[in-house]
Amino acid sequence: MTDQPPSQQPPPAPGPTPGYPPYPPYAYPPPVNMYAILALVFGAMVFPPLGIYFGNKAKKQIAQTGERGVELATAGLVVGWIFTAIYGLFVLVWCGFVGTMIVGSTAGR
Repeated sequence: MTDQPPSQQPPPAPGPTPGYPPYPPYAYPPPVNMYAILALVFGAMVFPPLGIYFGNKAKKQIAQTGERGVELATAGLVVGWIFTAIYGLFVLVWCGFVGTMIVGSTAGR
C-alpha cells in the first residue's frame, strides 16, 4: 500500500455506522400481543366489556413475555371503559323511557 498513489489504493473496509450497534443487523422485534389487538377491536367496535377483559389479560401477558402492545392494551382498556359507561347510561335512559311509556299508557284505565 505504500508504493501506490492515494487514488489507486483500495477503499477502506466498512465499519459499524456510528450510533447503531454493529450486531445483529437484522434483529426482528418481538411480536405484538394478540390480546392487545383484540382489546382495542372489541373495546372500540364490538363489545366493550370484552375490550376491558382482553386489555387486562394482554397487560399481564406482556409483562411476562416481553411482547409489544402495551399501548394497544391500554387504549383498549380506556375505550372499553368509556363505551361501557356510555352503553350503560343508554340502557338506563332507555329503561326509564320504556317504564314511563308503560306507566303513561296504563294511567288512563
